[in-house]
Amino acid sequence: VARPFSVVVAIDFGTTSSGYAFSFTEDPETIHMMRRWEGGDPGVANQKSPTCLLLTPDLRFHSFGFAARDSYHDLDPEEARHWLYFDKFKMKIHSTSDLTMETELESVNGRRVRAIEVFAHALRFFREHALKEVKDQSSSVLEGNEVRWVITVPAVWRQPAKQFMREAAYLAGLVTPDSPEQLLIALEPEAASIYCRKLRLHQVIDLSQRPVTNGLDVEGSRPFDSSDRYIVADCGGGTVDLTVHQIEQPQGTLKELYKASGGPYGAVGVDLAFEAMLCQIFGADFIESFKAKRPAAWVDLTIAFEARKRTAAPGRANSLNISLPFSFIDFYKRHRGQSVETALRKSNMNFIKWSSQGMLRLSAEAMHELFQPTINNIIKHIEPGAEGGSKGSFERREIRTTMQFGDTEIKVTAVDVATGQLVRASIDFLSN
Repeated sequence: VARPFSVVVAIDFGTTSSGYAFSFTEDPETIHMMRRWEGGDPGVANQKSPTCLLLTPDLRFHSFGFAARDSYHDLDPEEARHWLYFDKFKMKIHSTSDLTMETELESVNGRRVRAIEVFAHALRFFREHALKEVKDQSSSVLEGNEVRWVITVPAVWRQPAKQFMREAAYLAGLVTPDSPEQLLIALEPEAASIYCRKLRLHQVIDLSQRPVTNGLDVEGSRPFDSSDRYIVADCGGGTVDLTVHQIEQPQGTLKELYKASGGPYGAVGVDLAFEAMLCQIFGADFIESFKAKRPAAWVDLTIAFEARKRTAAPGRANSLNISLPFSFIDFYKRHRGQSVETALRKSNMNFIKWSSQGMLRLSAEAMHELFQPTINNIIKHIEPGAEGGSKGSFERREIRTTMQFGDTEIKVTAVDVATGQLVRASIDFLSN
């Protein structure tokens, strides 16, 4: 007879960042979060680790997360060209229509490796770290079959992608194919929705505009009940997932009111817009050459942009400075025979200036332009009746919306033009 599970370990494998948490079945309400990682970025608070993997030239695992990024950064530029660095590789699984166990991922230096091996390396790393923490917290010796593993995936992933993650978990040694029930593949927004059941009403944003009595929301301290419907918007690095649920009483189960939906509208879209802007200024051929010849410096540039991206906000009027690595400035001069400053001047992009300290100065308008395509995609998807949106018996009305795409959340202020009612919402924009 199989022994019951003693602990549940859930891995949040994100596009940008990843992490894990666990709880013992004897005390499921106590959630143990992953220990704070060493390393980090200036100006960025990190609860999780960057989804970065570094392999040696002979394809052996070297490091993951901050350690991978820092090690890659410290390599000699010539040596770095032979090492394999993978970053934000999860989106490849979503975008590949004919995903198989032989699908390959391309590292920063252009070398290709089977995708399932890359994912297995990452999952194996989390397995080792999580089990060490579990053993530190446990008073008894745990057997491997006493651990139930959970891996969260986007709701928009097709079945082949979900099966791919399961096969990667088998390869990583989380569980064996003989005991598939030991591994759960859970949808990210549904996991978040289950958590929402634990919240009190005052902890969520009310979209109903229910009148407030004497300045107090008398119902705000009560838990959810069967009359409450709620939307979970999981805005991550790669995808945005939406679920609409209602709690069914008395059993407390969740009823899905609309099919989970979403799309590739995550924060990576802003990064791609930044890269496109660099291509427009310096030339796509130069950017591709720089990425191939100076891969570690390219990673430095993306890290610098990430830190500034998180401080952007609609109310911010001053410019944001993004440091260009010296090797970028030097490589451009050798490649083009002119300075970065000259290239900026010739590009006629008035909202981007050159700082004598070796920085790109992006105006508030420039940052707004970088965010706009991603924000527009999210709005189109959420809009009732829109293609891919949450279709339902909603009456279409004109809504005037202001969106703040700030540090770790999107803040939305909307006015119903017909009634003049103000609706406020806050969408958690996780960096994973």
